[in-house]
Amino acid sequence: MDTPSLNRRDVLKVSLVGTAAMALPYQAVLSAKSASELDAKRMPRPYVAAFTAPPVLAPYRTDDKPGDTYGTVPGTTTPVTGGAYVGTDYHRIEQRPAQADFGTGVKTTVWGYNGLVPGPTIRVYQNGMQTRRVVMQQINKLPAKHPTLGYVPWTSTHLHGSPSKPQFDGYAGDLTQPGEWKNYMYPNNCSPRTLWYHDHGVHHTAQNVYMGLAAQYHCVDEQLERDLGIPRYDRAKVGTGRPQYEFPLTISDVMFAKNGQLMWDDDGESGVYGDVILVNGVPWPTMKVEPRKYRFRVLNGSLARGYTLRLSNGKPFTVIATDGGFMPRPQTVTQLTIGMAERYEVVIDFADLKGTKVQLINGGVKNARDYDHTGKVMQFEVGTTVTSTDGNSVPSTLGPVNPVMTLDPAASVATRRLRLERTNGLWVINGETWDDVVKTKYEHVFANVARASTEIWEVENSSGGWFHPLHVHLVDFQVLSRNGRPPRPEERGPKDVVYVGEGETVRVIMRFDHEEGRYMIHCHNLSHEDHDMMTQYQVGHHDLDCDSINTAPPKSGDPDEMEDALEEAAEQAEELAEELAESPPPAPTGTGTTGTGTTGTTTGTTTGGTGSTTPPTTCPLHTSDAADVSLTSRH
Repeated sequence: MDTPSLNRRDVLKVSLVGTAAMALPYQAVLSAKSASELDAKRMPRPYVAAFTAPPVLAPYRTDDKPGDTYGTVPGTTTPVTGGAYVGTDYHRIEQRPAQADFGTGVKTTVWGYNGLVPGPTIRVYQNGMQTRRVVMQQINKLPAKHPTLGYVPWTSTHLHGSPSKPQFDGYAGDLTQPGEWKNYMYPNNCSPRTLWYHDHGVHHTAQNVYMGLAAQYHCVDEQLERDLGIPRYDRAKVGTGRPQYEFPLTISDVMFAKNGQLMWDDDGESGVYGDVILVNGVPWPTMKVEPRKYRFRVLNGSLARGYTLRLSNGKPFTVIATDGGFMPRPQTVTQLTIGMAERYEVVIDFADLKGTKVQLINGGVKNARDYDHTGKVMQFEVGTTVTSTDGNSVPSTLGPVNPVMTLDPAASVATRRLRLERTNGLWVINGETWDDVVKTKYEHVFANVARASTEIWEVENSSGGWFHPLHVHLVDFQVLSRNGRPPRPEERGPKDVVYVGEGETVRVIMRFDHEEGRYMIHCHNLSHEDHDMMTQYQVGHHDLDCDSINTAPPKSGDPDEMEDALEEAAEQAEELAEELAESPPPAPTGTGTTGTGTTGTTTGTTTGGTGSTTPPTTCPLHTSDAADVSLTSRH
């Protein structure tokens, strides 16, 4: 299906009291004035609100105990080993409702990590090859049901860009129910980069992220940044009042119901397109900057909207890093196309703009729903004095090259193909959906690859109606070509999401290092992912030491104090061993199924465990006429 069809959602809007009104037909919506139902006089206005950056979260506690353990194999005292670390930072995060001020005159209910939208930024400091492990305790304090859409807000936290073990990767079926919690363990044994953590709970990722469950996470090598001389966040400045020259920019879009709450309309599972652009949760903010270089970690946190970013004066800017960290060489561009979940680090030089204002604007992408103000993103107000010239350059080369950028296509041991399309109303990869994985008790795999092997994957989008940002968990990859042509300049760095445009075929090359087990592949248009454009692949073996659901399931009751991971896991193993002695587990499940002629094997169980109940494959939405609800559905 190449062109979206007109459906009931295109014709009717349902208000909070259930009455219907005529809406713009589909073709008009592509360039309508607005999507929100809120009175125009109460809508936020561009460039009025001040720019803010999310706070950097200090660890709950830290230790300097070196190790390489990530819990134990269930039912045993055998440690699960992984990337070495020199110490651990412990973070405690609550997923909970909060009230946000979007400039509408009313408080809007959101769901945030620690009640913030976006959530707090986490920064992990590396020193060359030495890194620190992070234990992130995620506590689900969301309501038992979404007040308007009626679903149970189970969650699964994915640290996007991390080579995490499967049991800590935010697997779609590894569900933390309201009232439960889970300790995620991250090795941070990757190149310095911009990551982000967000919800990944099956079938409701889009709604949960739209409500606010997303935040940035940075792996930082401070000495490398000093040596490069680039603008950087200096933790020594915190609390001193001295200005920083590096900031996160998380860009997203929303729309508002008549009562000022967030409104949900994914256009028949095609995607949510709001008419209000947010930067770090603020509508079209104005940021005061000095006339010097600034570094921005740009994340497209929208559900379906792609952006073509450029400065209003046409001035070029410099891309220094992509999803997987620094590029081999900086790329100077005048515009940047960024799909959902992609991250780019850019340096903008305001030196010759003293006393002026310049806007970051959006040229849009094909098939986006554009409204009056979606061409605006934020404004910079440039001052006349510079406080410090430290970190005010961009070198011609950018530190150690990510190994994926040196991969030779001749070393590839296999070429695999993924077809992204909509068939019979379903979003599919190679004609299959995530439900095909669930029906096999999570054993069905698209591919079974050997650890440390190199492969080329060709991703095809024959549709003319949508682009698909494809995300491959665990690995970085290099974009080799786009329809046989070289990748765009901004793509010439390590990636984990690739923008696959309408009618495009993109070739990428990757090496399967770090971990073994099963990892997801999916479209990052989150409505597409939820309905059901996702599959999985397997690296090396699969067993109870790396089972996405059963190795480290969520728990109920009071959260623990995050003791040393090995000691805590040993205690859990003893308890589980006692339980198993009374009730033996099922026999091994044997071989898995495959989507491309390969076989995934397992000797562990694939169902069960706290919070691992298979959710329904369809979750109907419901409306409510309550005045203080948090998300209103348009039907």
